[in-house]
Amino acid sequence: MSDQNVSDLSDRHRLWWLPNALTIGRICAVPILMAGILALGLRQESVLASVPVICGLFIAATATDWLDGYLARKWKVVSGFGRMIDPIADKLLVAGCLIALCIVARGSWLFMVPAVAIIFRDILVSGAREHAALTGRVMPPTKLAKWKTAFEMASIAALIVWTVGTAVLPISETVPQITNFAKMTGLGLLWLAAFLSVYTGSLYLRAAVSD
Repeated sequence: MSDQNVSDLSDRHRLWWLPNALTIGRICAVPILMAGILALGLRQESVLASVPVICGLFIAATATDWLDGYLARKWKVVSGFGRMIDPIADKLLVAGCLIALCIVARGSWLFMVPAVAIIFRDILVSGAREHAALTGRVMPPTKLAKWKTAFEMASIAALIVWTVGTAVLPISETVPQITNFAKMTGLGLLWLAAFLSVYTGSLYLRAAVSD
């Protein structure tokens, strides 16, 4: 190892590994979140007591989406692995939660159509970016794509509230109002995210195939 490489390693932040660890943790949280959403949807009594854990896990996973990149830039430890794994973690989190929510909704088209649009778009854009990378081009996320991600996370949060509400809240006159509001809010944001997904996806594909 050269003296330059030794110097680079010694100057590296002592927590240089944390941003990538947060990203990998977000990936590991996906199957747990899916299992929790499905268990709530099926009204499994053994899981009802873990509602705070499920909600907290989703909040933590969403927070790391911002925190890992912030820390990597602040500590100047941005890596090729981090740039590769971070969007994969985001897509797995969104796709996993949407699939679980579609199952809870018993395949309702109001859930299925936007969910399929979002998941298909993410797969196509990943392929478009790989194609662009092979030709030496970089396709950074646009502002609209970042808004799309924000709407996705907000819609999933609202729909998790709906799932929790219908599963564990005591029956009263106010419960249907709370759960219906969470469901309508979540679906509205989900459809908005789907619209932005299709639009931004078309822009990425056009840029990828252009000379």
